Amino acid sequence: MRSFLLFALYLVCCSPLWGQQHFYGVPFIENYSTQTFGGGIQSWGFAQDSREVLYVANNFGLLQYNGSTWEAYPVKNGTKVRSLYIDQADIIYIGCQADFGYFSPNAKGLLEYTSLADSLAGKFRNFDEVWRIYPLNGHIYFFTFKNIFRYTPGKGIQVIAPSQGLEFSFLVNKTLYSQETQKGLSFLKDTSLHPLPGGRFFVGKQVVSILPFEKGNFLIFTNKDGIFHFDGHEAKPFRWKLPPSIPQTPIINQAIMLHDGQIAVGTQDYGLILLTRDGEVPLLISKENGLQDRTVHSLYQDNHQNLWLGLNNGIAQVELSSPFSLLDGKVGLAGTGYAAIQEEGVLYLGTNNGLFSRELSNRFAAFQPVPNSNGQVYHLNKINGHLLMGHHNGAFYLKDGIANALGTAPGTWTFIAHPQERDKIIVGSYSGLSLLESIGERLSVARSFSGFDESSRVLAFDKDGTLWMAHGYKGIFSFRFSASLDSITDIHFYNSRKGFPSDQLINMEQVRNELIFPASAGVFSYQAESDSFVLNTRYSRIFAPNEHIVEMEEDILGNIYFITGSRVGRLSFDSFGKPEIEESVFNKIKDKLNDDLSYIHVVDPHDVLFGAKDGFIHYQADKIKSFLPFHTHLSYVYNTSGETDSLLMAGPNIATQGLTLPYTLNSLRLVYTATYFEDANKTQYSYYLKNFDQGWSDWGHNTEKEYTNLPEGKYEFHLKARNVYGKESLAKPFSFVVAPPFYRSTWAYIIYFITASTVLGIGLFQIDKRYQKERKFILMKQQRELNQKDHLIKDLTDKTEQEIVKLRNEKLQSEIDHMNRELTSSTIHLINKNEVMGSVKTHLEDILKKNERTGFSEELRKIIKSIDHNINSDGDWKQFELHFNHVHGDFTKRLVEAFPQLTPQEIKLSAYLRLNLNTKEIAQLLSISVRGVEISRYRLRKKLNLDRNENLTEFILKF
Repeated sequence: MRSFLLFALYLVCCSPLWGQQHFYGVPFIENYSTQTFGGGIQSWGFAQDSREVLYVANNFGLLQYNGSTWEAYPVKNGTKVRSLYIDQADIIYIGCQADFGYFSPNAKGLLEYTSLADSLAGKFRNFDEVWRIYPLNGHIYFFTFKNIFRYTPGKGIQVIAPSQGLEFSFLVNKTLYSQETQKGLSFLKDTSLHPLPGGRFFVGKQVVSILPFEKGNFLIFTNKDGIFHFDGHEAKPFRWKLPPSIPQTPIINQAIMLHDGQIAVGTQDYGLILLTRDGEVPLLISKENGLQDRTVHSLYQDNHQNLWLGLNNGIAQVELSSPFSLLDGKVGLAGTGYAAIQEEGVLYLGTNNGLFSRELSNRFAAFQPVPNSNGQVYHLNKINGHLLMGHHNGAFYLKDGIANALGTAPGTWTFIAHPQERDKIIVGSYSGLSLLESIGERLSVARSFSGFDESSRVLAFDKDGTLWMAHGYKGIFSFRFSASLDSITDIHFYNSRKGFPSDQLINMEQVRNELIFPASAGVFSYQAESDSFVLNTRYSRIFAPNEHIVEMEEDILGNIYFITGSRVGRLSFDSFGKPEIEESVFNKIKDKLNDDLSYIHVVDPHDVLFGAKDGFIHYQADKIKSFLPFHTHLSYVYNTSGETDSLLMAGPNIATQGLTLPYTLNSLRLVYTATYFEDANKTQYSYYLKNFDQGWSDWGHNTEKEYTNLPEGKYEFHLKARNVYGKESLAKPFSFVVAPPFYRSTWAYIIYFITASTVLGIGLFQIDKRYQKERKFILMKQQRELNQKDHLIKDLTDKTEQEIVKLRNEKLQSEIDHMNRELTSSTIHLINKNEVMGSVKTHLEDILKKNERTGFSEELRKIIKSIDHNINSDGDWKQFELHFNHVHGDFTKRLVEAFPQLTPQEIKLSAYLRLNLNTKEIAQLLSISVRGVEISRYRLRKKLNLDRNENLTEFILKF
């Protein structure tokens, strides 16, 4: 109820000023120079395709702007492009000097030009410039100053040849109008022009634009003769209230109807003029206050209601849709904004360069410096009819447009009226507090309050008459004054020991009839019972716990504008007291605000001023910023697998076509953009490659992303953008496939399958073959093993037999050895016997010789004869030979067979040598002397044919 009464009072008292308070300053303007867009100085038309990409008809050809980059597409022979139109299929029709045609994407998506004029007959080929292109009923009309060419896609071109020359042509309410040189305005019906009733009025007046106005009426804009209201029969001058800065009717180049019903007029010498239906001029923008050139050739309002200007030298974007406008050097205001007040039809703005003023009735005039105000201005306030200014040089009051010093000490921060003594004003300065007295029109310094010398910038009285002061680096002070205000009677100091989280960054604001104390973290209120500060639950719930509130200002409707360390916004409460914060629209200005001493001044419920780094920013609160969806899309897709990047796709082809990459080209660079042109450099992007990235990337300003060595598979590249207002846009995902390498492709797998099947078959065959072979081998092995076992058994048997034979042989050998021993023993015995017998014989012979004449001689000779017979008995040899041959394998028989010439004596010698008997022993057996044995050995060697080096005994033993 309170807010309603205040607002009603405001309407009654202040509404006469309302109509003049919009556009305090100049809308945000983005100027694009020829160096920026890479084209010619003049631009003659604008259009947007389905992706909201902007195209410009320029002296150097067709320009394309996607929100991030400009590109130029020249037309053949370098002709100037004068007009353009884009159909629903995004075919870009253009009109040029002596040519017309269209741009369309090629296989890769790059625009290529096709001339339609080249298909004309020779007699129609020679024409001047195509200034207008309009679509109607499935045809595209190209207007020149001589002929009209009607192009029907797929059917060709029909030439419409008027009887006389043409001026400009127009499409209004589905009717084509053209100005004939001698007939005035005509309209096109079928394939001929027909005079418009009342159209002859415009003979000699060059018509530049026709706009619908009310029912069946038009506003017709001429180049030099002004504006006319035309009802279809009669034309009357349209009165528009031009500002004093335009002394005569301006030359008009073009006019268009804006979405809000206002009219934008491009002029030759005065830039852009905004016109209402009742002829008011709420806005004038020219070179002096924002444009880089004063001549506007063409106009276009884009899908987000921003106005594009084709200048004689460059291009400009005017943010008409924005509720913000700038009051800076373009309107004569110098410096950073610190203080503002509107009083008696005059707007005063204080900066670090002084105080400036401008009458609201002359809003197109520049701000003028107030005399004697040069320097830092901190505060403006009107108290008791006195307009006061806090200044670095002290306190001032304004009278008759001049700043007058009050004689205070340097450094006045602020003024505040005493709640009970209205003629008393408390002054906060660099060095403490002082008192001003206002008696009638006289204003004087009463005193400075002693006992307190802290810098006092933020002051406020509470309901009890206590003065509070916030010191940003120390804490909060409270003061009680004496009844006569001649001294401070009580001072209290509060800091972190009294409830605040720290001693610094403590602020004070008075909103909704309440003093609150924003601190470095949280919002606090004073609690008298405990004489301390406690958390204000209401505002602490509204703002983040660590959000520091720098400035707050309330309008008469209860809306609270605020600035914190991280955001700017407006806090309001619904009928149930539920808080609502609008901050997205204020994202536009948060980086432009004064960050030294933040400042907000509410002029009225519809107009709010923010102190900016450069002047002030005006917020038009009753202008709702519409946030239409905007598009985000890929501009180019490059392959980066080679030494240089190669273009794969561009433009609209990316959105309509998929992409399959061979595995050898599995590295991509994706270039993207958002077609949101307000503060395009602040647009941020986030992306996500499905089946590769883990999630969305962080927001950033980069407009391209590169992926290298992507594995084979299907991918979707998702992209979103966030504009300066924090609004997001999603784009249609771009799908592409990285084919597997050949060895992992479908055909490869088919080959692998066939190969595997073949190999498997061969393998199975080989396995079977090997099985059979192994089976055969096993059988053979078994057979071998059996054979081996047989051989083993046989070997065992043989070994056994051999062992048996060996044993038998050993036994035989033993027997032989035994027999040899017996034979040797027998031989030795025989030798001994013969030796004994010989000895006996010798003795007998000796006896016989001695007793030869005795009667025993005969008997002795018989005995000797018997002994000789016994020694030489062949029976002994026979018996010996028998045993010898048995032991030595028929040695004598084999020897005789080998050597038949041997005598019996030599055979015996050989046998005795076989027995390894020595010479003496042999001599005994042979009854010969040792010499005889040597001779016999010699004869035996000769008969055996032995060499001198051969040993006889060894030969006999080996034989």
